[in-house]
Amino acid sequence: MSKPTFRRKNNGDDMSIFSNEKISVGNIRKTQIITTFGVGSIVDFKDDTVVIASTDDWDYDPNDFGKVENRKIFNENLSVITGAEYFLMPRTAQSTNSFSKSKDIPSYIFPEKLHCSRCGYIYDYKELDAKDRHRCPNCKNTLNASRFIVVCARGHMDDFPYDWWVHSGKPCPSGIKSPRIKMVNIYNRTDIDSLRLECTECKATRSMIQAFSDNALSDFPCTCKYPHFKNPNSGTQYGCHDKMRARLRSASGVYFPITKSALLIPPWSKKIVSFIQKNYGLLKVVDENKIVYAIRQILHDNNIDDDEILRSWNIVKSAEGEKPNCSELSVYEDEYAVLSKAENKNEDNFSSYSADIPEKYKPYFEQIAVVDRLTVTQAFTGFTRIIRNEANSVPISQYKKSWLPAVELTGEGIFIRFNKNKVTKWKNTHSSRYKTMKKAMEDSNFIFNTFSETYVMLHTFAHLFIREISNICGYSTASIREKIYSEIGDNNEVKMCGVLIYVSSSDSDSSLGGLISIADNKDVFEKIMDSMLERASWCSGDPLCISSMKQGYKSLNYAACHDCTLLPETSCERFNCFLDRASVVGTPEDSDLGFLSDTM
Repeated sequence: MSKPTFRRKNNGDDMSIFSNEKISVGNIRKTQIITTFGVGSIVDFKDDTVVIASTDDWDYDPNDFGKVENRKIFNENLSVITGAEYFLMPRTAQSTNSFSKSKDIPSYIFPEKLHCSRCGYIYDYKELDAKDRHRCPNCKNTLNASRFIVVCARGHMDDFPYDWWVHSGKPCPSGIKSPRIKMVNIYNRTDIDSLRLECTECKATRSMIQAFSDNALSDFPCTCKYPHFKNPNSGTQYGCHDKMRARLRSASGVYFPITKSALLIPPWSKKIVSFIQKNYGLLKVVDENKIVYAIRQILHDNNIDDDEILRSWNIVKSAEGEKPNCSELSVYEDEYAVLSKAENKNEDNFSSYSADIPEKYKPYFEQIAVVDRLTVTQAFTGFTRIIRNEANSVPISQYKKSWLPAVELTGEGIFIRFNKNKVTKWKNTHSSRYKTMKKAMEDSNFIFNTFSETYVMLHTFAHLFIREISNICGYSTASIREKIYSEIGDNNEVKMCGVLIYVSSSDSDSSLGGLISIADNKDVFEKIMDSMLERASWCSGDPLCISSMKQGYKSLNYAACHDCTLLPETSCERFNCFLDRASVVGTPEDSDLGFLSDTM
C-alpha cells in the first residue's frame, strides 16, 4: 500500500498541490479494502495514520492497460442490485491471489494535526519537513496523530478545530492568526476528562471533555471536506447544514462501510458465460453468423460444443441489451430458487446437492443442501458516518464511475430451508413481541424494508449456528458468513425462509471441506444442532440478557449479547442487529416462544 501523497499549501493559496512522492506505509489484505479498511476509513500503520483514498485512479494502470481488464469482475445479479456495469478488484502485486497485499492503493495523511506527548504542542503536518514529519521541532520527541477529529452525519470529516475550541470560536486576543495550541494532561491521568487545551500566546484554556457534548460544536460550521478525495474541498460549494461532532478517530461511529454481495448462480456461473461477458465489447461487433467461430477462436477450448456457445452468447446478449428493472429482493428470490433445487451440477462456479435431514429436525427443516462450490462477489458501494443510513452514503470516487470496487471469493456452504408451515404458525403466534423492535428501527432511520419477525428468528438461528460451528469445528468465526432469505407475501404468508452459512475467507478456510462434512453427515449435523441449542439456552448475562428487549445498536436487539449471539460484523449482513435468542430457544417463562424449543 502506498504512503499518502503529501498535500502542501502553495504560497498561502487555498488550493493544494500534491507531491508525486509515494512511500509504502503498510499492508492491507485485498478483502479488507472492500470492508473494514475501505475508502474513507482511517487506518493506523506503524509510522503514519492515513485515510484510504478514493477509487478515482483504480481503473488506470500506467504500466499496462491489460491489467485493468484482468481485474474486472462480472456478476449480473450484483449489477442489478448496485446499478454498476461491472466490478473492479484492487490492484495487487499478485492479482490472482486473493490473499495478496496491494501495493497500489493510495492514501492521504489524516488527521493532519500531530501531537507531541512530551511537550504537548500540536502541529499541522504541513508545517513539518516531509522527511522529518515524525519529530517534534520543539523537543525532538516522536509526534503522534491527533486522537480527535470532527465528523457530520453527511460524511464530512476534518481535524478537530483546536484553535477555534480553545478560544470559544473567537480570534486569539494576541492577534496572531494561527497561534500554537498545547494539549496538557492534568493529574497524569489518561482519560479525556484530564485533557485541557492551552493557547501559548494568550494563555486561554478549555477542557476537551466538553467538546463531546451533543451541541458543543453547533456554532462551528461544517467544513464540507471529504479527506479521501484528492481535492478534499471539492464539495464545499454545495454547503452542509448538518452539525459537526467531536469523535475519537478510532471510534466505531466514524466509519460504517456499506457492502453488497451476490452469489454467482446459473446461468452466470458457467465459465463460458463469464468469458463472453468479459469480451462482450469486442464480440458485439462480430457478424451474428460468425459469432460461434469468433468466440471459439478467442476461447481456445474445443470441449464446449457450438450449441452451448450459442446459448451462452444469447444469454449475455439479452442481458446486455436490456437491463432488467429488478430489486435486491428479486435477486434473493433467484438465489433461493437455485439453492432450493435438489441438485445443481455441471456448473463451473456453483454446485449443490441435498443431504439427509436428521429425523429429530424433519418437522422444522424442509431441506439441508450441501453447497460444495460457490462464488460470491462482494462489492463496496459507499460508507456512512455517525448513523447507519444508506441514504447518507458518501461517494467513494470524486468522479462518477460505471463500476464499483469488489472482490470475488470462492468457498463452500450449508443451505437450510425451513418448514414454511411451521414458520408461519410461529410467526402468527408471536408477531406482537416484535412491535417494539420495529418501532426502534423506524425511530433510528435504519432502512430495512423486509423486516419481519421471521427474519429475526432466521437471523438469530444463523448467528447461533455460526458460533457453534466455530466452537466445534475450529473455524475462525470471522471467516464464516451468512445470507438470510426471508420474505413475507402480500397475504402475510411466508414465501422465503432459509439461511445460507458459507465460508469465503481469503485464505485456505474456504476450501477445507469442513462445512461439507457437517451437512453430509446427518448424525454430525444433529449433534451440532443439539449442542447449539443447549449452549444458546443459557448465557453468562442471564437472566438480564434473556429478558432484555433493548440491547445493541439503537436498541435493535432483544436477547442478544457478545456472550451468546453476536458475531464479528464482517460475518453479519445486518450489523449485528435484529437478533433475539428467545426466538430460537424461548425463555424460562415462555418456552413456546422458541421456534426450536420443542427439540430441547
